[in-house]
Amino acid sequence: MSLRLLERLTRKWKKRWSLADLGTGSGILVLAAKRFGAGRVTGIDIDPKAISIAKANARLNKIDNADFQLGDVRRWKPAAGWDVITANLYGGLLIDVASKLKRSNWLILSGVPRTQEEELLRVLRRNNMEIAGVKRRGKWIALTAHKR
Repeated sequence: MSLRLLERLTRKWKKRWSLADLGTGSGILVLAAKRFGAGRVTGIDIDPKAISIAKANARLNKIDNADFQLGDVRRWKPAAGWDVITANLYGGLLIDVASKLKRSNWLILSGVPRTQEEELLRVLRRNNMEIAGVKRRGKWIALTAHKR
């Protein structure tokens, strides 16, 4: 769901926008962002194996300048604003780090069970984010939001 939302969001954007992917896993959103025209991209994950796999995937796909960092999103201190922050993390963690997410113009969030949807939406709104859309698939949701 996140990949589709990212493609739709950035389809008509000019090149050189920025993306941070929290909980990057295999790095697919970072790599796709580079293919979609992003300039600065960073993937962060708490799992060293995930970072290793993401770096290998970048090499296999001949994608340069993709930055992957080992780190805990709870301790992440974004140095600059981002055009897009993507995060496929569990709902409680997204709620905990919502104040950091507002450093972005756009959010694409997934990994949230429907049971946590209302709480997450409420926290995002409190952090001056406007909900642009919510997609539901089975017991999960993905959403896009932007800075007010």
